[in-house]
Amino acid sequence: MVGAVITVGLSATKSTKRALTATAPPGCSLDVTIRGTACNLQVVTPGTRLLYPSRANENLTSLHRMQWARQHNESGTKVSVRVGRTVRGAGNVLRTRYPLFLLGLSVPRGEIPVFIYHDVEPAAFGRDLEFLRSNGYRTIGLDEFLAAGMRKSAGRERRVLLTFDDARSSFYAVALPTLRTFDARATLFVPSYWMQPAAVTGSPLFMDWSQVKECVRSGLVDVQSHAHRHALVATSNQLVGFATPGLIERYDVYDWPMRNTAMGERLGPPALGTPIYRAAPLLSARLRYLESPGLSQACCQWVSESGGQPFFNLSNWPARLLAHYQARARVLQGELMSSEDFTALVRSEFELARAEFTANLGYAPTCLAYPWMLGSQHSLELARRAGFRSAFGVALDYRRARWGNLPLPTFGRLRSDWLPLLPGHGRASFLSIVARKFATFHGNQPLAH
Repeated sequence: MVGAVITVGLSATKSTKRALTATAPPGCSLDVTIRGTACNLQVVTPGTRLLYPSRANENLTSLHRMQWARQHNESGTKVSVRVGRTVRGAGNVLRTRYPLFLLGLSVPRGEIPVFIYHDVEPAAFGRDLEFLRSNGYRTIGLDEFLAAGMRKSAGRERRVLLTFDDARSSFYAVALPTLRTFDARATLFVPSYWMQPAAVTGSPLFMDWSQVKECVRSGLVDVQSHAHRHALVATSNQLVGFATPGLIERYDVYDWPMRNTAMGERLGPPALGTPIYRAAPLLSARLRYLESPGLSQACCQWVSESGGQPFFNLSNWPARLLAHYQARARVLQGELMSSEDFTALVRSEFELARAEFTANLGYAPTCLAYPWMLGSQHSLELARRAGFRSAFGVALDYRRARWGNLPLPTFGRLRSDWLPLLPGHGRASFLSIVARKFATFHGNQPLAH
């Protein structure tokens, strides 16, 4: 068996080391080292193989982590594709800042924990709200949270902010009724492009504007922006894979980079055989690579003429498709988008979102939750100029939000997995949740959050 070691940076004391070492989950060994007030937690899980990223600043989005490995033998070059989700998950753990309450300590005075949900299930979300209610936690609205943040004081009352990204249909079907049952508050961050009818977006994953409006009218939900397109963009001509039936089934519609086609910009899953290039979130990127529409069309057409979906059942399909791509890439080349056009594209994320909100909800949003991770300094400044007054990132962004000297007040958020670790009766075991998160490294959850 191959063990995997993950190191998590935490603040702790020597008593924390003794407590953690004594409670390692079955099948795992645990090493805790204390240096001053810093605690390094190493959980070794048998049978898990982790590969560490070669660069500390590797992008954390879903598709560009596909790695093309060439193995040379007597028959030539064999190309295989593997999705490095484990690498990405390990990188997230290493870069994330964790709060003290994960180790059973109190929530510091002046701090209001913020949690982020995506899809929800009735039983699990109900358990979270019951845990909060039974332990005296009050779910608060966005305005109350921002006011406390500006004062740098949360008082002694137990308060939490629950946020939901993407405006998925499960929020309307599951979260909203459960919030009503518990008379609880939440904040919903909406990617305005995807609120259009499924006939336009090609996906039934999301709510529509009428459902979003009902959330606003409920009095329990604050609705703000999750940008407009929730888009990735290619950032170089580095090929990382092709669109296959398995990948199209596995990834959400917005996990695919925006495509430059002869018919204009396209979002969502591409046609089979489409080349996929190294990508980054639009609002975090510094540039955009415009792929050759002709090259993409040539690959898609060749796959279609080679049998379409059954083509990918062939053992040598990667080598054949790559050879076809390389032969045409010598002539059909892409280019970098001009800095002016790229700035205009980033600015449009904020302007279009505010216009859609105004048209459908009657007000313009002033708070933005960045997709995947907190945006670049440039995009934060453009968001401020567009009328946004605050922004949220994810757990990776706590340090930058606190010390980054950013154009907007910004806040990090924790995955909802950690909510049951808040102080209180019935608190979950830290290591049980860590073990469960490790077990999902190969799953479909979006580890970039």
